[in-house]
Amino acid sequence: MTPPFRIISVLIWTGVLCCFIPGGMNAADRYVNTIGVQMPPDAARPEDQVLRLFLREGRSMEHFGSIYQGMEAMWMVAEPLIRRDKDFQLLPAGAESWSVSDDGLVWTFHIQPGLQFSDGRPLNAYDYVYSFRRGADPRNAYDGEFYFHGIKHWQDVVGRRRPIEDLGVYAPDEQTLKITTDTPMPHLPQLLTFSHVTPRQAVEKYGDTWSTRAETYISSGPFLLHAWAKRDQLTLKANPTYHGPAKPYLEQVVYKLFIPAAPPPYLAAYQADEVDYIPVAYQAELSRIQTDPLLQRELHSFPEFTTFYLLMNTLEPPFDNLKLRQALSHAIDRTALVSSALRDVAEPAWSMLPPGFPGADPEQLRDIQRYDPVLARQLLAEAGYPEGMGLPPLELWLRDEGPVQKTAAEAIQAMLKRSLGISVLVRNLERKTFMDALNSHRLTFGMTSYVYDFYDPISLLGIWRSNGRHAWRHDPFDRLIVEAGRTVADPLRRLDLYRQAEHNLVGDVGGVFLWHPKTNTLWKSYVRGEALEPNRFGYRAWRNDGLMRLTSTLYITNERYALSESSGGFWDW
Repeated sequence: MTPPFRIISVLIWTGVLCCFIPGGMNAADRYVNTIGVQMPPDAARPEDQVLRLFLREGRSMEHFGSIYQGMEAMWMVAEPLIRRDKDFQLLPAGAESWSVSDDGLVWTFHIQPGLQFSDGRPLNAYDYVYSFRRGADPRNAYDGEFYFHGIKHWQDVVGRRRPIEDLGVYAPDEQTLKITTDTPMPHLPQLLTFSHVTPRQAVEKYGDTWSTRAETYISSGPFLLHAWAKRDQLTLKANPTYHGPAKPYLEQVVYKLFIPAAPPPYLAAYQADEVDYIPVAYQAELSRIQTDPLLQRELHSFPEFTTFYLLMNTLEPPFDNLKLRQALSHAIDRTALVSSALRDVAEPAWSMLPPGFPGADPEQLRDIQRYDPVLARQLLAEAGYPEGMGLPPLELWLRDEGPVQKTAAEAIQAMLKRSLGISVLVRNLERKTFMDALNSHRLTFGMTSYVYDFYDPISLLGIWRSNGRHAWRHDPFDRLIVEAGRTVADPLRRLDLYRQAEHNLVGDVGGVFLWHPKTNTLWKSYVRGEALEPNRFGYRAWRNDGLMRLTSTLYITNERYALSESSGGFWDW
C-alpha cells in the first residue's frame, strides 16, 4: 500500500505543476505578456520569457551608421520598411503595403498607421527619407551604402556630385514614401529589409553617439535597448510603444558581449546553462557534441548561404581553355573533400546558389562538374596538356584562410596531382593583397568564398557579370542577368532566367564550385517558435545573420522550468 505521505506529496507536486504548465489551456486562458501579446499554449510565464545569447560587440546600434561595425541586435530595436518570414517571403513592417510603377522605376510604400518611437513621437515617411539621406551622406561614410546603388542619384550623392536633396527617396506626405531607381530593381524590396529607421530627434539631440548607449537610444522596433554595459552585457526588453506587426513573445533578450579577438567559451557556457543558443565552429567541439546523447539532440545543422569555389582568369592562357577548366572540376572529389578535410562543417557544392536559396537548382547541375578522374585526364589531354605536360606552374592563392580552409586547399592540391599529374603551389596571402589582385583581374588562380547579402539570386550571381570581380566573360549569361533584372512583374519567370544563367555559369566553368559551409548550432529544447522550424526549403532561418530579426517569433516553453531528475532539484531558476 502506498504510504499516505507519498500520496500527499504527489498531490502537492501535481498541484504546483498545474499552476505552471498550461498545456491544456484554451485560448482564453493563455498567458498574456506585458505588452499584450497572447502566448502559445506551452509558453512559460511572461516573467520567464528571457532568451540568453552571445553577441559580438560593435560600436553602435544604428543601421545607417554601420553594418560591419554595428551590432546585429540593432535589427531588433529599429523598424525596417519590410521584414521576412522563415520562408524568406516579404512581410509588412514599417510599410503596410507597396507597389511599383509599370516601368519598374518608381516604388510606392504606404507607411503603417500608428507607428511611433519609444519617446512617443510618431514615426512617418519623413523619418525613412531622413534615414536614407543619412546613409547616402558622404560625411557619414556609411559602410553599407553599396546596397542602395540602384536608387536614383545615390552614387552621385555619395560621390559629392549632387546635393543630398536630389536623392531618389522622398515623401509626398506622412504616410507615403517614394523610391525611384535608375533602372528596374525587382529585388529592391529585399534590400529594404535593411532599411531600419534612424530617429532624427535622437541625432539632433545627442549627435552621432546617440546609438552608442542605452540612455540616449530611441527605439522603433519590437524591443527597447534597456541596458548596455560595454564588454559585458546588452539587454533588450519588449517595447510597449511598438505598434508594428512583429510584437514579440519574449520579455527580454540578454546578450553576453564579446570581441572577435577574444571569442567566448561557447560550449562551456551552454553546458553551464548560461546561454540558450550557440554556434559550433570547431570540428573538435562538434565531435564532442556528437558523442553526448543530450547535446546531440539539441544539435542542428544546415548549409549556410555561402559558396567556396576556385576562380580562374579565363581571359588569359592557360585558363582560357574550357577543357582545362573542365578537367580541373572533374578531378576534384567534393564528397571526399567534405568527409575528410571539411568533416561535418560543409557539404558539396555543385553550383553558386546554395541549396534552399531562392532560385537554387543544385540537383539539375550536379553532373556538370561531377568527380570523374578518367574524364578529367581525357579533357586535360584534349586541352593540350597530357598528364600535365606543358602546363605552366600553377599557384593557388588563398585569401587569408584559416586552418580548415587551408587544409581543404591542400587536399585539392593533392587531388589535382593524383588525378591529373598537375603540381600546384598553395599560397595563403594577406587579405588585401588577394582582393587587390582579384578586383584588378590580376589573379590567375585562386580559392575564395562569397556570402549572400540579401535573399535574391542576383546577390550571388551578380558578381559573375562581365563587369564584375571575376575575369570571366560569357555573353549569354550577361544577357540573362540583364533580362532578369528588368523582369519586375513576373517573379517566377525572373527566377527561371536566373536558373538559366546559372546553368551557363556552371557549364562554362566560370568557377569550380567546391563546398557550402555548414552551420552547426545548439539551442535548448525549451526554445520554440516559428524561426526554429524548417521552412519550405527544409532549412531553418534563425541564424547568426540578419534573420536574427525573427527573434520576435521565439518564446520559452514551460519545459524550461520542469522537474530536473538529473540534478535532483525542482526549479532551475
